[in-house]
Amino acid sequence: MTDSGKYHRREILSIGAGSLCTGLLASDTQAQDPLDPSRPTFDGKILMCGGGKLPDSLLDRFCELSNAQKSTLVLIPTASERADSGDYSPWLELWKARGWRDVQVLHAMNKQDAESYAFGEQIQQAAAVWITGGDQSRLSERFCGTVLVERLVQFLRRGGVLGGTSAGAAILSKHMIAAGVDEPTMGQGFGLLPGTIIDQHFTQKNRFARLARAVTMHPNLLGIGIDESTGIQWSASQATVLGTGQVHGYVAKGPVVRWSADQSIDPKLWPGLFDLGWVSPKQASTK
Repeated sequence: MTDSGKYHRREILSIGAGSLCTGLLASDTQAQDPLDPSRPTFDGKILMCGGGKLPDSLLDRFCELSNAQKSTLVLIPTASERADSGDYSPWLELWKARGWRDVQVLHAMNKQDAESYAFGEQIQQAAAVWITGGDQSRLSERFCGTVLVERLVQFLRRGGVLGGTSAGAAILSKHMIAAGVDEPTMGQGFGLLPGTIIDQHFTQKNRFARLARAVTMHPNLLGIGIDESTGIQWSASQATVLGTGQVHGYVAKGPVVRWSADQSIDPKLWPGLFDLGWVSPKQASTK
C-alpha cells in the first residue's frame, strides 16, 4: 500500500445487532470488566496498530475519525522511557504536523501521580486519545486500578476515538502479554477489549508461538496478532484491517486465520467465542 491516502482495507467482522464488544466480553467470565455485557455498548472507535513505522494512511485515518483540525488530542506517552525525561517533542511534532489544533500530554511518573481523582480530566473534553509504543508494563503498573481506566471507558461510551500502537495496543486487552519470547509473561491490561489477547510486531518479531501459548492459557479468548505498519479499526459492530501487513487470529482449537488488507470475510460469532476455523482458504490464509 502506498501512502497516497487510499486505504487498503478489509472488513473482518460485521455482526449486525449483536455488538462486537458484547460478544467479546461474553467470552471472558473470570471477572467483572469495565465494559461488561450488562453495560451499554460503547459508541466510539478504537484504532490499534502493530507498531513499527505507521503508514500515512493509518495516521490520516485516526485524524479523520477525530476531526483533528477542530478538536483536542490527549497523548499518553508513558509506555516510553523517554516520557519520564519530559521530552514529548517527537509525538507532539508528529500530531501537530497532521493538523491537530490542540495536543495535550497526559503522563504519570508513578502510580501515585495517577491516583488523584483529577488525573486525566482533560479526556472529558477530548475527541481522541493516542497511547504511544514502548513497554506495556509501564502502562499497566502506573495506570491499572486508577481513575484513568474508567475515564477511558466513559470516553469510548460518548463516542471518542482511542488509538494506540505497539504497547499502546497490547494494553487494551484485559489479559495482556507483558513480555516473553515463546512463553508469554501475562499481566493486567485496561480491559477495553477484554475478550481478546493482543500481540504486536507480530511477524517481524516472530511472536507466533507466544500468542498461541497465551491463547492456550486462556482458551476462551481470541488472540489477535498485528504486524508492523498494520492496524485494526474497531467499532461496536465491525472491525476493519488497514495497512500493509497482516492480522493473525488465534483460537484455542482451530487453525490460525490470517487477514490481509485486500480481503474481506464475515466470520461467525458463536456465543462467547469467535469461530474462525470455518473460513475457506479462498477468503483467508489458514496456513
